[in-house]
Amino acid sequence: MSQRDRQYSVLEYDKVLALLEERTTSRKGAEEATALKPVTNLRVIRERLTETTEAVSVIMRKGAMPLGEFGDVTQAVAHGEKGGFLTMGQLLEVGRHLSIARKAKEFLKEDEPATPLLTTITSALESFRALEERIQESILSENEMADSASRDLHRIRRSMIAQNENIRSRLNQMVTGAACRDYLQDQIVTIRSGRYVVPVKQEHRQRFPGIVHDQSRGGDTLFIEPQAVVEMNNRLREMEIEEQREVERILAAFSAEVAEIGSDIRLNQELLTRLDLIFAKGKLSADMKATEAEINEDGQVEIRNGRHPLIDPSKVVPVSLSLGKGYRSLIVTGPNTGGKTVTLKTVGLFILMTEAGLHVPASSANLHMARKVYADIGDEQSIEQSLSTFSAHMKNIVYIMKFALASDIVFLDELGAGTDPTEGAALAISILETLRGRDCLVMATTHYTELKKYAMATEGVENASMEFDLETLSPTYRLMLGTPGRSNAFEISRKLGLSGAIVSRATELLDSGAVAFETVIEQVHEERQRAEADRDEALRLKLGIQKQKDTLDAQQVDFEEKRDKILEKAREEALSMIGEAEEYAILVRDEIKTLLAETKEIATGSGSGAKPGNTRGDVYRKLDESRKLLRQLDGQYRRAVRGRRKDAAAEADLPLPAPDDLKPGDLVRLIRMDQTGEVLSSPDDRGEVQVQVGRIRMTIPLRDLRLLPREGKGGRGRKTGSGSHYAGVIRSKITTVSSSLDVHGENLDDAEHRVDKYLDDAFLAGLGEVAIVHGRGEGILREGLRRMLKRHRHVKKIRPGGPGEGGEGATIVTLRT
Repeated sequence: MSQRDRQYSVLEYDKVLALLEERTTSRKGAEEATALKPVTNLRVIRERLTETTEAVSVIMRKGAMPLGEFGDVTQAVAHGEKGGFLTMGQLLEVGRHLSIARKAKEFLKEDEPATPLLTTITSALESFRALEERIQESILSENEMADSASRDLHRIRRSMIAQNENIRSRLNQMVTGAACRDYLQDQIVTIRSGRYVVPVKQEHRQRFPGIVHDQSRGGDTLFIEPQAVVEMNNRLREMEIEEQREVERILAAFSAEVAEIGSDIRLNQELLTRLDLIFAKGKLSADMKATEAEINEDGQVEIRNGRHPLIDPSKVVPVSLSLGKGYRSLIVTGPNTGGKTVTLKTVGLFILMTEAGLHVPASSANLHMARKVYADIGDEQSIEQSLSTFSAHMKNIVYIMKFALASDIVFLDELGAGTDPTEGAALAISILETLRGRDCLVMATTHYTELKKYAMATEGVENASMEFDLETLSPTYRLMLGTPGRSNAFEISRKLGLSGAIVSRATELLDSGAVAFETVIEQVHEERQRAEADRDEALRLKLGIQKQKDTLDAQQVDFEEKRDKILEKAREEALSMIGEAEEYAILVRDEIKTLLAETKEIATGSGSGAKPGNTRGDVYRKLDESRKLLRQLDGQYRRAVRGRRKDAAAEADLPLPAPDDLKPGDLVRLIRMDQTGEVLSSPDDRGEVQVQVGRIRMTIPLRDLRLLPREGKGGRGRKTGSGSHYAGVIRSKITTVSSSLDVHGENLDDAEHRVDKYLDDAFLAGLGEVAIVHGRGEGILREGLRRMLKRHRHVKKIRPGGPGEGGEGATIVTLRT
C-alpha cells in the first residue's frame, strides 16, 4: 500500500468505497467503485458531483437505471475482430449487453427532470436492436441453437428427425421379430458411439451380421450395429456433420457482425460501466440522505450537521464547524471517547468524498478542495517494525512534514502524545507553527494545556472542545467552537467514588498556573452556557413575534383581497346597469321599427308583414306607447349617468369626518372601495372605525371615510345618488314581474303581444325560468305560442309543463342570461 493510500485508509475512505461497491450492479462497475480516487481538478470535481446529483434526481422520480450485470464482452469482440467465431455463450453475453445498452438509452428519453450530463452519456450509447433480437431468437443456451436460426438448419434437423425415426423403426422390427429374438440379450435399441445398436449375446456373434461398437463389462453382451442399418446410420452421421457445419456458419456470420460494430460495443462497455458507477453514487447519496457540497479553493471549510457516513444514522451525533474564516488551525480538546477523532475523520472524509464526486451526509457543506489530504490518526503500535506509539505517530508526521504545502489540509490526532508531556507539547507547538507557516489548513486533537494556551494566544489558531456532561459522566459529542475543553479528571474521579482527600491533595500538587487556567476555562464554559440559554430564549421570542407578524400580514392580505373584490363587484354592477339600460332601449327601438314597418304595410295595403287583426289605429297606439317608453328610458339613462358623475364629484366634496362626528348607525362613504357602509363603533385611538358593508365587517382608517348627509330631522344619512334611477326600474321589475303569465282563452295575436311584452319584463328582471299558461283546447293557441317562443330573442329553450306544472296546458320557458 502506498503512502497516499495509507493516508486515505486512516480516514476510512476505503470503507466508504466498499459501501459504494455494494450499490453497483455489475462486476465492471464494482471494479470502478473500489478504484475511485479523489481528484483536485475543480472542473472534474464539479462534473462528478453533477453526475451524482442528476442520478439522485432520476432515482427519486423513477428509480435507478435498469442495468444489471452487463458483463465484459471486450475479449469476445476482440476475438471476432481477429476472424475467430464466437461461441453460443459469448453471443448470448453480447446479446444481453446490447439489450442493456438499448434499454439504458431509452430509459432517460421519457424522463421529466433535466439531466444534461446523464442524457449526454446515454445518447452516446449505440443500439443494434436487429442484431440483438436475432441473437436472442437464434441462441437458446450456451450449447443449443434454435432451428429457426437459418432455413438450412431447419431443413437439416427435420431430415435428421425423419432419419432417426426410420432407423428406430427398422431396428424395432428386428428386435421384435422371431428371427432375431433368440440372439438378443434384450429387446431394446440403444446408441453407442453415436450410432444405433442392439444388444447381442456373445455366443451368437457369428450368426448376427453387423459392426461391433461396444461390449458389456462382463463380456456377455455385444452392442452390434446390424448390417441392415449401417447405411442408414452413415446417412444420419452425414446429416449431423452437415448440421454442425451450418451451426458453425451461423456462428461465423454472427461473429462477423459483432466484429463490424466492435468499436461501438467497446464504447458501450465504457459508458455502461460509467453509468453503473454514477447510479451507485446516486443510490449511496439517497441512502445516506446526503447533499451535494459546495466547493472552493479559498481554504474554507463550513459544515452544518455533518454525520460520519460509517456510523449508524440512528446513533450518530451531527457536528457543525468552520475552518479557514479568520483561523486556519483548529485545536480540538476534550475527554477520551468524546468524539474528537470522529470529528477529524468526518471532515477528512467529507473532503475526500467530495473530490471523488460523492455527496456528503450533512445539511450543507462548503469544502476546500485540498491539493492533498494528510492524516495521522490512531495510536496502534507498529509491532511489525517494533515501533512504540510515539514512534509510529512520528513516522507518519515525518512524511507529512516532508511533503505538506499550501492548500493542503492536515489532520493530526493526539498530537505529541506517547512521550513526556512537556517535550510532547513543545514538539506539537513547533509542528503546528511550521504547518501554519506553510499556510496549510490544520485540525489537531490534544489533551495538552500548553496547546490550549497556544491556540488562545496565537492569531490564526482557534480552540474547540467536545462537550462532556458531568452529571451523566458521558460525552454529548457536540463540538463547541471558540472555547478549549476541560480535562475533568478531578470531577470524574470524585463522581466515580475516589476519596475527596485524594482529589484535594491532587489539586494542591497541581501547578497554581494550571489550576488558574482550568478555573478560567470553567468560567468560560459557564458564561457560554448562559449565553446559549439567552440566545435560545431570544430565538423563541423572535419566532413568536414572527408568527404574530405572519398572522397580521395574512389578515392584511385577506382584507385587501376582500376590498378589491367589493370594488370590482361595484364596478361590474354599474356597468351592468348601464348596459341593461342601453339594451332595453335598443329593444324598444326595434319594436318601434317593427311598428313603423307594419304601419307602412297597412298604408300600402300589402299587409304581408303585419300581424293578423292589427288595425292602423292599434299600430299607431302601440307606436305611441313605445316612443313614450323610449323617451322615458333615454331620460332615465341620461339621468343615471349624470347622477353617477355627480355622485363621484359629490363624494369628493363630502367632509372628512372628525372623530366626534361619527356615531354608530351613521352612513359613510368608503372612498377607496366606492361603497356605502354603516358605522358600528366610534373611532379608536389609532383613528380607525369598524364599518359594516353588506355582510362584511372591516376596520377602515378615518381618512378613507366621508360622512353622508342625514335625511330629514334625526334621520340617518343615505347614499346620495349611489345608484342610477335605472336601478329602481330594474328593482321594480324584479318585485312586480310574476314567474308565470296566463293567456288562457285569448286569441293568438293578443296572446303573442302579451307574451312578447312579458318576456321582455321577465328578461329585464333577471328571471331564469317562467311559465306560459295557455290551456289545452284544440291546440291552436299552444302550437302558435310555441312557434313564436322558439324564435324569440330572449328564449333559450322551451318544454311542456311537467306534473304539477300544468302538463300540456302550459309551456315552461328558460330565458337567456
